[in-house]
Amino acid sequence: MKKIGQFFKTNWKKLLVLIVVIAVIAGIVYLGFRAYDKYKDNLLNDPSWLSQNISLEKNSEGVYEVKKDEKISIFTINYQDVIEKKIEELKDQADYSLDSPLIIYNPYGTGNLSYYIYYTSDNDSKLDYTIKTDGYSDFKETLTSDLNKTKEYQLIGFVPGEVNTLTLIETGSNGDEKEKSYTITTPKITGDIDSKLEVVDGNESADELTDGLYALLGHDKNYNSNIYLYDNEGVLREEFVLDSYRADRIIFDGNYMYYAYNKKGIVKVNKFGKIEKFYDLGNYTMHHDMVYDEDNNRFVILVNENGADTIEDVIITVDLDSGNVEKILDMKDLLPEFYLNAVKPEGKNTYGGYELDWIHLNSLSLIGNDIVLSSRELSTIIYISNAYTDPSVKYLLTDESVTEDTSYGDLLYEKVGDFVSQAGQHSITYYTDDDLDDGEYYLYMFNNNYQGARTRPNFDWSNYPGTGTYNEGETSYFYQYKVNENDKTYELVKSFSIPYSSIVSDVEILDDDGNIVVGSGKDNSFGEYDNDGNLIRQFNYNSKKYAYRVFKYKFNNLFD
Repeated sequence: MKKIGQFFKTNWKKLLVLIVVIAVIAGIVYLGFRAYDKYKDNLLNDPSWLSQNISLEKNSEGVYEVKKDEKISIFTINYQDVIEKKIEELKDQADYSLDSPLIIYNPYGTGNLSYYIYYTSDNDSKLDYTIKTDGYSDFKETLTSDLNKTKEYQLIGFVPGEVNTLTLIETGSNGDEKEKSYTITTPKITGDIDSKLEVVDGNESADELTDGLYALLGHDKNYNSNIYLYDNEGVLREEFVLDSYRADRIIFDGNYMYYAYNKKGIVKVNKFGKIEKFYDLGNYTMHHDMVYDEDNNRFVILVNENGADTIEDVIITVDLDSGNVEKILDMKDLLPEFYLNAVKPEGKNTYGGYELDWIHLNSLSLIGNDIVLSSRELSTIIYISNAYTDPSVKYLLTDESVTEDTSYGDLLYEKVGDFVSQAGQHSITYYTDDDLDDGEYYLYMFNNNYQGARTRPNFDWSNYPGTGTYNEGETSYFYQYKVNENDKTYELVKSFSIPYSSIVSDVEILDDDGNIVVGSGKDNSFGEYDNDGNLIRQFNYNSKKYAYRVFKYKFNNLFD
């Protein structure tokens, strides 16, 4: 020990220099790695580098595929533009025809079961296509009813991991048909998702299912799930690719689709699958719902405000032209007594943090410049007047017990009839028709019939007989209220039982014939019902947890 002590005593200056040198070298190495990582990140978004490191190569079936480094993200404008340029270069290299079209598998990376197709016809014609796959029902679509020579489309409907036979059918103005078939082996998808669902037909309805595809949102994981499209036979026909978010719904405007691709961003996707624009939410993250305000060309979105002590209580708008984000509502300002009466529960919230989830907004619907909100935590429907300029609470629809110990009793509309108020409801939607008088309209919802309120542990649920718990319950309901603003009343005009789901759920009345789509997340099922509430068909999926929502869309942006 004395020798060691003597060594340090006589050589401490040299040791100090050595330590400094090692620290400097370590710092240089660290900074070098940081600089290299930044350099690589810049390269991954550099158009020239991307163009050199992305290629479209033809496989043995004559289909082009994108070849790139897996670290190259599809979620940049530069990537999308480089792919578009390479497609244009391919289009100029040959005369593509019905017998030899240009076919590219998922070039923009947005649809894992899609193919881009391009060719020109000798004469004006319309185009239909059919996909046949052993063991599955056929998929048929008319791409356009217009006669034209140039055929350029994104085709969906291919079954993953299977050999699909694609048949293109041209029909000329004189009715003559030409057709050509191609064999295409579609890659498997990476997620643990059903290619075909269990189908159960109802026995009380003679109605047919509507046309369209069911969009399954948030399968199994809240924030790490793609969008899966199923047809009326329960066959998976498309997978829209997301980046760490579940998406809350798809919004259509002309030939474009909009949907959230991550918790802070929305994409605008054209009919070929190309992302044309990204919208960044800045200091906010999405949750539960977004709707399109067509009159003002903007989205209205439920968000969490980063750095706040509360969650799921703020609403913003995003202007589609400028991309500007504006905070329009903070529910703490509009209903402060509910906020102040909330009790912070033990443990973390659904996001893994400790912010207070005192109101838990889970859906919104627009009525002009007004907004109707659903609060799951309060089992309350909230009507906000003049939401953009001078917001105020116009009324509340809930059981009177919810407003006890507050001054909000005067905001309650009167319940007409004897029914149990909604509990833990989702997907509040405004709806009207010509038979109603001025000042009357409908609000329909998925009434979960769930007695859950973590921030109100002492709430008395005795006015809610038949309500279930998180894991157990007899039934949920489709509820439709008729609201009369003239006499400040509401009544239950339609109700029928649907599979119980304490959380994550939705209902949707389809515009064409009034059929109703129901997504019961915790039941791992969705179904389509006739307007009288009789089941036409139910679809059951495998899941460790649930799916968040299910909507049905026609996808006219692809097929019209």
